[in-house]
Amino acid sequence: MNEAGNTIFLDDNHDKTTTRKVTTNFNNTQIYNFNYNVPTKEAYKLLKHARNNPACTPNSRHLQTSKCKLALKNLPAIVYEKNWDVIVVDGPSGLSTESPGRMASIYTASVLARGGNGSDVLVHDVDRMIEKWFSWEFLCDENLLYSKGKLWHFRIRGHLNSTTFCPV
Repeated sequence: MNEAGNTIFLDDNHDKTTTRKVTTNFNNTQIYNFNYNVPTKEAYKLLKHARNNPACTPNSRHLQTSKCKLALKNLPAIVYEKNWDVIVVDGPSGLSTESPGRMASIYTASVLARGGNGSDVLVHDVDRMIEKWFSWEFLCDENLLYSKGKLWHFRIRGHLNSTTFCPV
């Protein structure tokens, strides 16, 4: 399916992957264990923080050193280096108020998508409020191509120098 490209999974279910990185021989797929550590109960505070903090503007060049509390800063280096055609947000699970939520995943995907020539971003489980809020806030309603069931598909145009996510 992605014969000449790179496919990376950031997996928070460590039962599925037993090493830090697994590379398959036939399609350059890499799986990294990753610990998401912000519980869903922090969603509203994080959204408020992002709205009021200049550090949370969409600048992928500074994502790893960002002071924004939503920025995932310790991902594998390749994630920050590549211009991604497609980004899928389907984790962490976000199933309870104490479990890690997708707030930082959606924010980081939106910043990475704007860093290159643009990306398609798919967000799963948008029937849940946090996924909806953060998708609307960072991926923007005008970028929504389609929705089907629990899946939303956004097309983000790359505009690295933008200071806002969504036009006001």
